Amino acid sequence: MKNSSILLILISFTFLWSCNGEEPQRRIKRDAKETTKIATKQGNTTATESSVPPEQLAKAKEMIASASDEDIARINAKATFKKLCSICHGMNGALGVNGAKDLTKSTISLEESVAQVYHGKGLMTPFKGMMKDAEIVAVAKYIEEEMRK
Repeated sequence: MKNSSILLILISFTFLWSCNGEEPQRRIKRDAKETTKIATKQGNTTATESSVPPEQLAKAKEMIASASDEDIARINAKATFKKLCSICHGMNGALGVNGAKDLTKSTISLEESVAQVYHGKGLMTPFKGMMKDAEIVAVAKYIEEEMRK
């Protein structure tokens, strides 16, 4: 219970810090407009998610390559998702708290997913330093395999 209380405080602090004093609803709307502008410039008017910067994708590919199947198999990705991700995404991935994306409808690649979990995006907390690289890869694979059916 103590760890979950600390985690909740940490997530709340991170959320408040990421808003920089801006009203959360206003920031979510602004971020959505920026994402739409980027997607339109890329010629993809139906996309709701912008592309991930190349350096973040390179890091994600490195993480995926370094995580062995044995490392990933030892991780309980479902429990890790429940503990760290379900607060905003919900247990089924579609909750959408604080503008969290519906993971059941996401079409991003494994590399993009790993990059977003590691580096964060918009209001999403970056989990580098909070999760091991193999845990991030395992959770991204869990999302890809279990929530996008």
